[in-house]
Amino acid sequence: KHSAPRAMKRQRGGPRGLPVFICEYHDEALRCLHHAMRRRKMPFDGLTMVHLDAHPDLGAPQSMPADTVFESPHALYFALRTDVGGIAQWILPAVYGGHLRCVWWVRPSWATQIQDGCYDVSVGKARRMPEQGLPRRRDATASVAASGAGDACGLPPTDPTAAPAVGEGAGAGEGRARSDETLHISCSEPYFVEESTYRPGAELASAQPLRLLVSELPAAGGLDCRVAPGGDGGGDTGGTRPEVRAYTLDVCLDFFACGNPFLKQSRPSIASAFAAVVNGTAFRAKAVSEPEQFFKDRDGFDKAYSELLEDCLSSEPRGPGELLRAIGAYLPEETREGLLGALAAAVRDARASELEEILEATDMVSLPLHPVTEQELKDRLAAFDDFLGRMCAGSPPAVVTIARSVVDGFCPMRWHCFLERAVLDILARHLGS
Repeated sequence: KHSAPRAMKRQRGGPRGLPVFICEYHDEALRCLHHAMRRRKMPFDGLTMVHLDAHPDLGAPQSMPADTVFESPHALYFALRTDVGGIAQWILPAVYGGHLRCVWWVRPSWATQIQDGCYDVSVGKARRMPEQGLPRRRDATASVAASGAGDACGLPPTDPTAAPAVGEGAGAGEGRARSDETLHISCSEPYFVEESTYRPGAELASAQPLRLLVSELPAAGGLDCRVAPGGDGGGDTGGTRPEVRAYTLDVCLDFFACGNPFLKQSRPSIASAFAAVVNGTAFRAKAVSEPEQFFKDRDGFDKAYSELLEDCLSSEPRGPGELLRAIGAYLPEETREGLLGALAAAVRDARASELEEILEATDMVSLPLHPVTEQELKDRLAAFDDFLGRMCAGSPPAVVTIARSVVDGFCPMRWHCFLERAVLDILARHLGS
């Protein structure tokens, strides 16, 4: 299923090529990074990751003890592979393990889960709150069959009972990991609050500093793309500037063309109106200062939103007028009229099967969905080509990881071969073998 990357193969005595790993599920990229560290292809700590993806992948497994990161990497891989949200939860364990100090999420214009900016925050462990279960709103989740995280990039299969491998954790936990201490981040953006991942920095133990940068792909000539942490930042690390020793490049193919596996039968023109309303609520528009009020507003919105869909599917509908007004109470005044107008039109034009799928998807309707034409793909690839050239003007990445994300339905299958070949060609042009 996964072959060893060609970049790892070389003639005896010949020059070493740049390691390029290709995996299907994105959480397997963590195994690839660990593998590269063991092979001394990259430093063990102080790394920056440039992460091109339609999804932040900055969730944290709330059923896995935090110190599993140190005690057993195989158990970590198994936890990610078997967790319903594991493909979106692989980066923060690498931060907590001491490997990553700076993550630059380069997002497409239509992915707005986290506001653009520079966030100096911490990632550590804290006791799970008694009422805290699995996150209700996950980024990039999918119903992946529980299976071993085996053979990614030709690596051996995962055995959660195996002994820890040397060099796969920045430290060792004392004793067995406490089951009630899970990973958290001190960033109060709605994405993290709603994922049940946010905790104030003062409550985090064994915290590691993280500089999180969020932006779109810089325009040609608009930014020096040589990787180095910048900006004054803020938050819990006191503006600490992490030292960048090397960087990795991570590319998910859904950065170029993105599907939503929860909306396979709904027309994008219909789904987009619902997604715009869910993403456009006032309580999701800025950093959260009062989590209790945030969840109160979210639950109120969810109730009104569900009632609208259920009424539309009812044999005796009341009509959307009053229910739309209830939803409007949670929307910013400046965008309320436009969002509700588009939603009313979508409700009117939607098929019953589409409304049923959107209702079943709940807040997963908010995940990025962006159909593309071949010309748009070529334009996006050209922008990536320019970006990589400018970024490598300073120094090349130590390792490249590529996630296909086809099986989960995030990268449309029709574009997979075209995109994978094009990305590899661009890498070869700028980085050689």
